[in-house]
Amino acid sequence: MADRQLGILITKNEHLEHISGIIKAARRAGHPVQVFLNDEGVRFSRDPGFLEMLALDGVKCAVCDHFREKLGIEQKTEGITYGSQYDNAVMIHDSVRVLVF
Repeated sequence: MADRQLGILITKNEHLEHISGIIKAARRAGHPVQVFLNDEGVRFSRDPGFLEMLALDGVKCAVCDHFREKLGIEQKTEGITYGSQYDNAVMIHDSVRVLVF
């Protein structure tokens, strides 16, 4: 288990400002962050503002590949893991807290 990892499950393509603030605060406090994008949240995988968060050391992101295909997002983004609900389950297991947006 990652030490004091924060998990963030994003299912909607909204609230980037809040998500960004939470990720930055967690990293400032030294906590690793794992993000899983699902459903409409997968659209963040193409958002420059969201991708900026992934550049922070200690932030990892996985995307539900099923929803990526369903939403017609063809190009994959470097630095993001494309997987399944298994990745979501691992994030939840490894996190001390999980926020859902």
